[in-house]
Amino acid sequence: MPRGSIPILLLLLGIPVVPISAQTISTTTASGNADGRVLKAPYSAQRRFTSIEKLPDGTTRSSESGGSEARDSQGRTYSADERHWTYLDQGKSVLKSEMLYRMNDPVSNTETRWDSTTKEVKVIHWPKGSPAGNACGQCSSFMSDASGTIVEKLGVRTIEGVVAEGTRSSYAIVNAQDQNGKALNVVHERWYCPELKIVVLETNDDPRSGTTKNELVGIVRGEPDVTKYRHPSDYVVRDVRMPVQ
Repeated sequence: MPRGSIPILLLLLGIPVVPISAQTISTTTASGNADGRVLKAPYSAQRRFTSIEKLPDGTTRSSESGGSEARDSQGRTYSADERHWTYLDQGKSVLKSEMLYRMNDPVSNTETRWDSTTKEVKVIHWPKGSPAGNACGQCSSFMSDASGTIVEKLGVRTIEGVVAEGTRSSYAIVNAQDQNGKALNVVHERWYCPELKIVVLETNDDPRSGTTKNELVGIVRGEPDVTKYRHPSDYVVRDVRMPVQ
């Protein structure tokens, strides 16, 4: 989920862990389909991205952006994400932003994309039997197979009204120590909701570059209102048909 020159993904907020008993965990889980889509688990939510970047001079720079996402009971997914970038105007740095929209429809095997600036919609038609796009747009880029990685199970906690299972992965940075001679570690946490089959919270703490947090807030179960994911009527629609492999 790369976004321009200013990092807008992934970030860290300390949310207290709330232990829950096994009896409170829902036994209703989403079902999968042969083509990889998640069925019978509709939801909608806002997504919030925050980052605290460490700069070479020792100071930090914070950034935050938002978006939204949804999935219907047939496995169609919808997302709207904010993208930031900067450019120089007469020697001054100017911040710009736009919204990026994406609809992934495994029922019709199409993927539709547009943004708020180009006024062009691209509809990609995938061959029958091919997965329409990448259903894991929010997957982590953290490399859990780094040498010496330690993986811990964190149990369960309730986040935004859903039960999530946590995993912490960490590894020591080679030849890196703090002022007290203690090894520096990169720590990544991931909280996954098996009921909805979504990652609701993901954080990454790297002492070299900073901390990031990617979270879902305002999670609502049920069929989403997808009207806000419809492109404006004056946008030009272009069809792209992918060749059969």
